[in-house]
Amino acid sequence: MATRVAHHSFVPSLNLAMTDSPTILVIEDSEAERFFLRRTISACLPTADVVEFAYAEAALRYLGSAACPDVLSIFVDINMPRMDGFAFADAFASLPPGRRRATRIWIVSHSIDPRDREQADAHPEIFGFLSKTYSTNDIARALEF
Repeated sequence: MATRVAHHSFVPSLNLAMTDSPTILVIEDSEAERFFLRRTISACLPTADVVEFAYAEAALRYLGSAACPDVLSIFVDINMPRMDGFAFADAFASLPPGRRRATRIWIVSHSIDPRDREQADAHPEIFGFLSKTYSTNDIARALEF
């Protein structure tokens, strides 16, 4: 199930490549983690339309639908039931190029295993890795293009 959270004001410090009201996806099975990430994104980019998913499969269906606008960034957890963040990135690669062209996928995780960061760094669809000890500045940098 997706939750839409729209915020409308202007943040002049961010250079938005796509629109003044970009769509950002949060894919995270923990409701608390979705709340904190949404709140941090909203603090950095109040104009964002944040669309949340508890399951990666639901996010992929949304991304493949005609109702889905261009997506600026996707923040996805590694460890989730049914489909993890890396499997999501693999499936994302099979979407049409027009759907993927300007989207940045960020892995967000509590993992301290260096292999997870290495796997994220090596994956062609993943733009970066953020620890769940992220700061508002980390998210702001992730949202800059």
